[in-house]
Amino acid sequence: MLTLDLLRHGQASPAGAGGDRLRELSPAGLEAITALARRLAGEGWAPGRILASPYRRTLQTAVIVGRSAARAVPVEALPELEPERAPEDVLEALAARGVTGGHVLLVGHQPLLGLLLAHLVGTERGLAPGTLVRVECADGARRGGGRVMKVFAPGEAG
Repeated sequence: MLTLDLLRHGQASPAGAGGDRLRELSPAGLEAITALARRLAGEGWAPGRILASPYRRTLQTAVIVGRSAARAVPVEALPELEPERAPEDVLEALAARGVTGGHVLLVGHQPLLGLLLAHLVGTERGLAPGTLVRVECADGARRGGGRVMKVFAPGEAG
């Protein structure tokens, strides 16, 4: 069984001189991601791996949420989670890193996460900033082999 938590980074500040890659979480984004982290901690959330796009806002999101895990897990940068990539790129990268089972958090961007969700479960869905969608894949990460188990949307009560 492979459980994938797909998390879109929190709301970000506008791009500055450093461009899109260096955008940071906005104050509202920090607040929403911190609230999500509290909710996850409350349910004993414990992913075995945390992989994030190398963009600043996704790494910030992954670190904040990662601190809520029941056990310490380092954040690993995964370029295949950058916004312009394809779902197949992500799945190939996971396979290359030996991710075939367990519980994994993927922190990325739209449109990629919506496309990855469509690949896994057959239904595309846009993810608002700070939204986490849990997908269970009984036979690994294959097309149409997953099902949505839980959605954590920003602002929802735990």
